[in-house]
Amino acid sequence: MKSELMMFYNVENLFPPDDKNAETQNSGFRNWDDYKYNLKIRKLNNVFHFIEEDYGQLPSIIGLAEIGDRSVLEDLIKDNSPIGNYNIVYQKSQDSRGLSVALLFDNTRYTLLKFHTLQFQLDESLAFDTRDILHTQLLFEEKKLHIFVCHLPSKREKDAKKAQRNYIIEKLRGRIHDLVEKGEPVIVMGDYNENPDARELQKLLLDNNGDAMLNNPFEALYLNNQFSTYHGKKGVGFDQMIYTEELLLEKFDFQKITAEVYNSPQLKNKERKHSKYPMRTYSGSRYIGGWSDHFPVLVKLER
Repeated sequence: MKSELMMFYNVENLFPPDDKNAETQNSGFRNWDDYKYNLKIRKLNNVFHFIEEDYGQLPSIIGLAEIGDRSVLEDLIKDNSPIGNYNIVYQKSQDSRGLSVALLFDNTRYTLLKFHTLQFQLDESLAFDTRDILHTQLLFEEKKLHIFVCHLPSKREKDAKKAQRNYIIEKLRGRIHDLVEKGEPVIVMGDYNENPDARELQKLLLDNNGDAMLNNPFEALYLNNQFSTYHGKKGVGFDQMIYTEELLLEKFDFQKITAEVYNSPQLKNKERKHSKYPMRTYSGSRYIGGWSDHFPVLVKLER
């Protein structure tokens, strides 16, 4: 294959259907039943079909955020799915909302070497209540590739977790720096809950000497008003894929890397007034029936 397509997608609270007889509902949604759940699984599989139609190929690597259980990933890759042959990398986090990140990969193109999760705790006296970072080591064309999937602490409650988010970013930078020093290529994908021009994400791109270590093509997209989600009426670029460009080009003989916010009209709100927004599953307690409140983001590596 002449190119590799990689994807990150915050799929908005993808929980299994709630047990109607349980005292508390895991999803936090109103009436999250089998019908709505199965419809969402079909819609997410349609996203993979849309991408395959537009790019002539499926993403061979898919990072996901807001995964409520391993079972939802198993449902995503069932036999009738376009990604039916993909493998799952997942470990449940101690997140207060019960959400974790995950990685799916085409097992005809990649081999799993190992994976583990990272927890960076700012205050040891407090219970850890955010998503772990997933670090997966894959073999691609007989060479090692590191992929980190993250969903950093949110800006809720007037950004009460900003210090925790900044601490995680700095610790993650140290891990990446160690790998880059060894000449190992790295891709970091996720929902950072920061725009690409934020000071903390700018620092993430630099090594210990202040030299460029990572490249973030989503900064240019964000500055050109290409948004992956919206907070109220304000467009934000929280979903990004950052990578060691030189190492990827050198190790795997790629010539070019391009990035895109996949804001296909098929994933947008159908109302003219809100037509720029992604069509979400819920808006507060109101069921909308869409895909997610985020657009997927893509990176294409070409030969």
